[in-house]
Amino acid sequence: MDDLHRAFRSPVRGFFGARLGTHAQLRSGDIGFVGMPSDATHSSRVGARFGPRALRAGTSALMERLARDAAGGGLHDTRSGRDYALRDDACMLDLGDAAIDELDVEATIEAIAAMTCAVATAGALPVAVGGDHFNGYPACLGVSRALARSRPGARIGYIQVDGHLDYGDRLGAWGRYNHATNARRVAELPNFDLANMVWIGIAGWVDGADVAEIEGAGGLIFSAEDWHRLGSAEVARRALDHALAGCDQLYLTIDIDALDAGFLPGTGSVVHSEITPRHYLDLLGAMSGAPLCGVDFVEVSPPLDPSGRSEDIASRLLLEAIRARILVPAGHAVGSPPQVRAGAGHFGRP
Repeated sequence: MDDLHRAFRSPVRGFFGARLGTHAQLRSGDIGFVGMPSDATHSSRVGARFGPRALRAGTSALMERLARDAAGGGLHDTRSGRDYALRDDACMLDLGDAAIDELDVEATIEAIAAMTCAVATAGALPVAVGGDHFNGYPACLGVSRALARSRPGARIGYIQVDGHLDYGDRLGAWGRYNHATNARRVAELPNFDLANMVWIGIAGWVDGADVAEIEGAGGLIFSAEDWHRLGSAEVARRALDHALAGCDQLYLTIDIDALDAGFLPGTGSVVHSEITPRHYLDLLGAMSGAPLCGVDFVEVSPPLDPSGRSEDIASRLLLEAIRARILVPAGHAVGSPPQVRAGAGHFGRP
């Protein structure tokens, strides 16, 4: 079993073909990838521990195709009709996987948080890839610690794309630390406030007390039905304005189970939301230019989808979430970090 774990944790290639290295090599404006190969805090279908390795392979294959096209006739985006170039790949670094202890959740929390904190302290964007969704909490914790030191008193906006609220306080034998409590743990961090927290894609039945608490404190929830009715562009606009009201940085957590399981079955929690890959791509594309201070991307479970299409779709979604950091409009300086601006204004629940 130890050999199997090592085989699935060891980076074959970095995410998006990034070179492997340490946080000391990061520069301001870079992307620092962190693997979180743990599903010990998931209560249903496991296998997300193998997500980081699968997405390293999937995103690297995707980047190879982009590089080939860029070297040929250039990159033309058929969805937008615009031409792009690849930013210098020196802007990306894969720091490898956090040290996971399946029997000590607090040690795992500290291991992940230390890595994302180091990336954020260097002025780079931490992109943490799991693993089940609880890992999004320690990834966010590290960013919170880094920004509390560099900018005491600053508030951080939060957007969670997910089929579930993950706002419970405890869950059975897993207690306070599991994939159904990560958002509540984030809300308890000193530089986060429920009034600047947004959920997108919530489907099915959820705890009414959680909804009342979130909305009573000013948080915003877009159900899957809202997403269908309003469209991705409008949901993204309202979500960004709400999350960034009084904040100038945003933490984005992405659980791929907001996507209907008919499209992407390789995930731990099956959701029937009718959210399509196009919905998701449009939403993440609209958010990729936001002033991101951290991103986590979770719940890809390769063993649950032997076809391999789940990690292929997930790789494309992850690219869209950070496309403004990887793709630059044709004619711009390829080596420059992107210029992003905070949103303005405030919108209530639709």
